Amino acid sequence: RDEPARFGKISLRPGMPLQSTMLDLSKLAASLFQVRGFQPNQLHDLKVDVAVLYDPAMHGTVDRPDLAGADPAQRAFLVMEGNKSSWHFDPTKDVAAVVQQAATDAKVRERDRAAIYSFAVHSTEVPMGEVNVPQASPGSAKRVAALAGAFYSADPDELAAEVSRLWPSSAGEKKPWRAAMVPHAGLKYSGGVAAAVLDRIEIPDTIIVIGPKHTRRGVEWAVSPHECWLIPGREIASNQELAQQLAERIPDLELDAGAHAREHCIEVELPLIARAAPAAKVVGIAIGGGDLDRCREFAEGLADVLRQRDERVLLLISSDMNHFANDSETRRLDELALAALDNHDPAALLSIVQENHISMCGVLPAVIVLETLERLQPIQEVERVAYATTADVTHDTSRVVGYAGMLFA
Repeated sequence: RDEPARFGKISLRPGMPLQSTMLDLSKLAASLFQVRGFQPNQLHDLKVDVAVLYDPAMHGTVDRPDLAGADPAQRAFLVMEGNKSSWHFDPTKDVAAVVQQAATDAKVRERDRAAIYSFAVHSTEVPMGEVNVPQASPGSAKRVAALAGAFYSADPDELAAEVSRLWPSSAGEKKPWRAAMVPHAGLKYSGGVAAAVLDRIEIPDTIIVIGPKHTRRGVEWAVSPHECWLIPGREIASNQELAQQLAERIPDLELDAGAHAREHCIEVELPLIARAAPAAKVVGIAIGGGDLDRCREFAEGLADVLRQRDERVLLLISSDMNHFANDSETRRLDELALAALDNHDPAALLSIVQENHISMCGVLPAVIVLETLERLQPIQEVERVAYATTADVTHDTSRVVGYAGMLFA
């Protein structure tokens, strides 16, 4: 093979056992040989190189590195941002060049959050390195219901009954709202808030649900590539043409099934969407890290795509509010964020959430949607529809999550 197979395991804590780690990596290599159909008589042609890294040390971030005294002739350098990483050992380059190469290979997007580490190294090959960056995967045509039985009932009849219980008893006045925010916890906790919001919307043929990534799987910003979503007893179509357009126009957004495989922020909304608009198509986007500038780039691309469409598209923010404070503190913190949403001020929202350590998981999706709406047409109306915490169901006020439902026009 032109491209060498690489197997590695890195720990930032000292004490990783060398012998058992080498055995585990050798087993992985043997499995690969078996899959590729290697024969015993081919093994003598293999070239095997080994690098042993030890004595980890921190060196700040890519944005603010502290590399004084770090010797590239003696140490390898690792750059990590989220679930992306790359390490390099190259004594022929200066330390800044080695770190920059690692950052480039790790596809660093936020330099102030990309950490630098170094290791003492013994290597049979120079230069040496490894890149660990998730690759987008196409997946299957149908995205299976990964969280059925956990966040909601896996039985179709029980699920339908649960959604009916959550639905408002009297229909609210419906309007063609441009965007909305709904929570995504277990249906029994947050479904009532989400149902109250969806019941107020004249839902168009297509919905784009944008929520936060809760797992480390897949790429950082992922639009679902699947043809449809499965939930118990139902199949909900996606809009693959629109998904492709979004991936082509929005920087860093990729079609990736991996990021959606176990993600619940979109799946939990599907039974409610199926009740509110059975024929609507759902495009799902999961957002990992980001900052205000990147959110604005995303919004610019999303707005461009939406401008080219004749029909209206509903933008649905999937987000819970603060997590795991007591009930009174959760309500206080949530009110700070909700006030920024009332004022449709995305920069203030992000700043308030960060400065007050509000664990609003979907703050970046909310910023993206607000920025997108303002680019298309200034927001004229905001309405708070509902608010609750888990204490409304459990009656335990000691540790709760907040849920808010909002509409934007």
